[in-house]
Amino acid sequence: MARSLENEVALVTGASRGIGRAVAERLAAEGATLVLNDHAPRSSDVEQAREAVARHGFGVEVVDADVSDTQAVEEMIARAIERFGRIDILVNNAGIARPGAIDSLTEEDWDRTLDVNLKGQFLVVRAVGAGMKERRKGSIVNVASELGLVGQPDLSPYCASKAGVIGLTKSLARELAPFSIRVNCVAPGPTDTAILSDAERTVDYIATVPLQRLGTPADIASAVWFLASPESSWTTGQILSPNGGVVI
Repeated sequence: MARSLENEVALVTGASRGIGRAVAERLAAEGATLVLNDHAPRSSDVEQAREAVARHGFGVEVVDADVSDTQAVEEMIARAIERFGRIDILVNNAGIARPGAIDSLTEEDWDRTLDVNLKGQFLVVRAVGAGMKERRKGSIVNVASELGLVGQPDLSPYCASKAGVIGLTKSLARELAPFSIRVNCVAPGPTDTAILSDAERTVDYIATVPLQRLGTPADIASAVWFLASPESSWTTGQILSPNGGVVI
């Protein structure tokens, strides 16, 4: 039986662990060839991610690049195209969080968070978009957060960046639709990854989640797969938020 992403080439940023790795594995399981990006990943993480993807029998390339650096992004895309010829699917997943109250945050905290989480998505879309426009084909999935919809104390740079991703998604969806390029967004709720705070792992906190559990990276990967795949061929500019009912 044909897999939904057979013969597709996908780039996943922030792919060595957590949601990014789960997304890469899911896309590979559906037949995609993968370009895995991360910046200064631990060698054990990136090797495990590479092996997990390669297990599905399709090509895989790992590229260390800071998505907030224009030259690094352009070199990453050039390397991917040199290896595989094109990029059909982009999953903009790379992100960081620097918690702190507004009066204790530094400008460097703010700038670095916005640079990686928002500027990084802009730079990667810009670098990938030219080829997609030329082929009149492509699917872009930007990863935001439910905190971009509702906010949270002591995470203002993160929340602002993720709200920006949602706005960027809607704008790009309108801009790129004439080229048959779809742009959507997944805004995960509290998911069991390294970025989750200790306070969000307590029994009391989990009791506030209507579905009574944290999300898993695989939960988010399923949402990303749907938006990347032909199953959502008439869907663009949408925000899909798998969040256990935290946002209703």
